[in-house]
Amino acid sequence: MTPDWIKRRDWVATYPTREAALALVEWIKADDWERVSELDKRLDGVGIGWTQSFHAATERCFEVYGYPDLEAVVVARRVAEVSLRPARSAPQEGVAGGRDGLSRASAPATPDARPEGSQTMTYGFTPRR
Repeated sequence: MTPDWIKRRDWVATYPTREAALALVEWIKADDWERVSELDKRLDGVGIGWTQSFHAATERCFEVYGYPDLEAVVVARRVAEVSLRPARSAPQEGVAGGRDGLSRASAPATPDARPEGSQTMTYGFTPRR
């Protein structure tokens, strides 16, 4: 939101209901979305038709009701958590639960030259050899 947009905003038309704000809180906490665009599409269903942006809706609901779950930092953190988690992959052929329904034994992993316990703490870096 820019300062000019805030000055021109119709405050009555953008006043969300408490139910709409609580719906946004539930959505941001839920695990049934992977992208913010999925949340953008739901806004009309709760009566927020004045914007197509989930972030703008959460900012306005935070301004009106002050729910801590809708604070900009909390919303940004949750969006980052959801967007950085591993993507749900489709089942692959030939593995358990795949399209052909067969479960095939996977090849055993080859052991490393060095066991994991003998390495010093590397904090995610590979030590030079």
